[in-house]
Amino acid sequence: MVGDNVLDSEIGTLDIGADGALRTHKERPFISVYVGASKVTEGLETRALNKNGNVDIIFEAGIASPHVVTDPETDESVIYGGLPATDANFEFHLDMTMRQIGDALNDPQNEWADLFRCLSLRLVGVERDRVSADANGTRLAAHRLKLTTEVVADPVRGTALGPGTPLARFFAKCETDLIRKSPDMAKNIELMRAQISGDVDELQAAMRRYGMVYGEADAMLMTPAFEMP
Repeated sequence: MVGDNVLDSEIGTLDIGADGALRTHKERPFISVYVGASKVTEGLETRALNKNGNVDIIFEAGIASPHVVTDPETDESVIYGGLPATDANFEFHLDMTMRQIGDALNDPQNEWADLFRCLSLRLVGVERDRVSADANGTRLAAHRLKLTTEVVADPVRGTALGPGTPLARFFAKCETDLIRKSPDMAKNIELMRAQISGDVDELQAAMRRYGMVYGEADAMLMTPAFEMP
């Protein structure tokens, strides 16, 4: 419904002005995708910081009267498929857009959707809400879909990624599909790989995974036993 106008973490797509009016600077209907809050309340061991817990993944879709076009045959104001630019059709456009987002995420033939599901252990909650405004003759309607999902933990620094793990597959998919098109993505992947690279032994990996100090590792008999000569 929005073509290729799907935005990655763009700030200010929907903005509330000083007068309280809802605005958008986009020139055509859009979807904006970003990650919101995250929270870990269960499954924490000692001082583990690699857990991601429940993460809010948010999809905002909007359409406004400046997005309306004129049908060259009828000279009417329309939004898509020749439908008149009425409030009801604005809302229908957004309902269909949200449906398409869900279908895309559950598409068994889409490798990106499969990666999303592999990185997500389970859905914890789904929320949908809407907002609309009419100020100075400009109408704007928007829907928001918030998926709260329990996601996999970050890999421990210095431990090798298995070839079939979700993050290893994500890196490989980025390198084949995105890096040639986006220099920024290439740099991001390089930085991510560098952050988790290195070589640690099992003890160091365990201590990093759980945020342990050596005294705790000793008490749990994780450190190597001292061998008498």
